[in-house]
Amino acid sequence: MTFYSTYDEIPFDRINIGVKEHEYLRYMMEGITRGIENVEARVEVMVLNGQLIPFSIKDGGKNQSWIHSFTGQYIDEMVNETSRMNLPAYLKHVTNAILTVGRFVLDPSCEQTITVFPSFMSTTMYEGYEFEQIELITKTLCERFPEHAICFRTLNDKFHTCEMELLHQAGYERLISRAVYIYDSYEQHNKNERKDLKKDIKKFNKSGLTFTMTLNDEDFEQLVPLYEQVYLDKYSNFNPHYTAEFFKFMYASTNLQWFVLRDEARIVSFMAVQEAGNVLFPAYFGMDQSIKHLYFITSGLLYGFARRNGYCINNSAGAKDYKLARGSRPYLEYHFVYVKHLSPLKQLHFLSFLNCATRIGERALKQTQFS
Repeated sequence: MTFYSTYDEIPFDRINIGVKEHEYLRYMMEGITRGIENVEARVEVMVLNGQLIPFSIKDGGKNQSWIHSFTGQYIDEMVNETSRMNLPAYLKHVTNAILTVGRFVLDPSCEQTITVFPSFMSTTMYEGYEFEQIELITKTLCERFPEHAICFRTLNDKFHTCEMELLHQAGYERLISRAVYIYDSYEQHNKNERKDLKKDIKKFNKSGLTFTMTLNDEDFEQLVPLYEQVYLDKYSNFNPHYTAEFFKFMYASTNLQWFVLRDEARIVSFMAVQEAGNVLFPAYFGMDQSIKHLYFITSGLLYGFARRNGYCINNSAGAKDYKLARGSRPYLEYHFVYVKHLSPLKQLHFLSFLNCATRIGERALKQTQFS
């Protein structure tokens, strides 16, 4: 077992890894912050019995995106959500009190975590990763990082039942993340679900927009404001802050498929889709919010692509009513966290947080997101 903190040290002649994976690994190790401005992390690699295992290291830091921060996901994001809700005064006070306690327990100034197989996306696609060495991976990381919790992010109970069981057997604790919506083109879908998808395609045919899967060098500056309209302006500043340079890199150097809609030369919508096995994941998305039905049109093109080619879609969270109406099914998504090597006080803080968040979160998500 050997650790590597710089990309050029890695002995790739002894490791099987594809060209595109090479490029993204280099990008992560050379500094992910230049592409995602509100994520502070350094990426290292260990080679264990011939398997290359990247991991990201988080050492404190405030106001970071929820995609790489428990405080960002469970405290800052929830404070943002609560402020938008029209809650009764007493309930708002109770919620704020719970979040204040949660912030104390997590303590963002010293939140220390190791994320194994980091993707720096809202969803990590584990297809292609090997989980047979979980216990050895965990033991090795605990010895090297005795103050850090070890984390595997965003596994769900449709695609990752075997991996989740292996993590449980290795001593990891479940931490509820979100409800995600998954479309399986091989499932039986009712008449209304099929009808709604056809309506989306009809909207595209009548829109006058053109569809392409290619971008030019001058296009990438257009993508950032479209993304920000949806994720930062409408929802939360704790969503990732991507740069045009990052989108340009991802287009040129990874296997993402880009679904782009144009009104003549102007881009009005884009979706960058990751493919892993037979699963599609829309990793990056943005659109002009002023154009009617544009979300329906863009998503309808993705659903149509999946149906024609026999894919599933991991649709992540959000837009519940749209996704359920078109045949997606809700599943719970979890992080798995290992804390047995931490000091007794840190274990107490983490386990209190994990148990409270998961018990409350599972019940709330099933009641609000599953129908």
